Amino acid sequence: MSSVGSPSQIFNEIATLFASAPSSQTILDFRPSKQTIGRAAELLELNRQGRLSDELTMELEQFEQAELLMRLVKARIRADRQQDQAR
Repeated sequence: MSSVGSPSQIFNEIATLFASAPSSQTILDFRPSKQTIGRAAELLELNRQGRLSDELTMELEQFEQAELLMRLVKARIRADRQQDQAR
């Protein structure tokens, strides 16, 4: 479990991805680990049950922010590729 203020596992995975100077295709192919997906599912279930502490709520919000970031990055890559193909 992450502590308040520390990055969740998904942010660590994304940081590792970007630190490797990945190609655009590698970024598009990125998927969180099974462990990270499992943790997100666990947090979502606890949220549905109304059993999230403040700390777990922050961790779930980090998952949501990380997902948004990756969607934006991937959308930008796809848009750039479409522009390149149109030239």
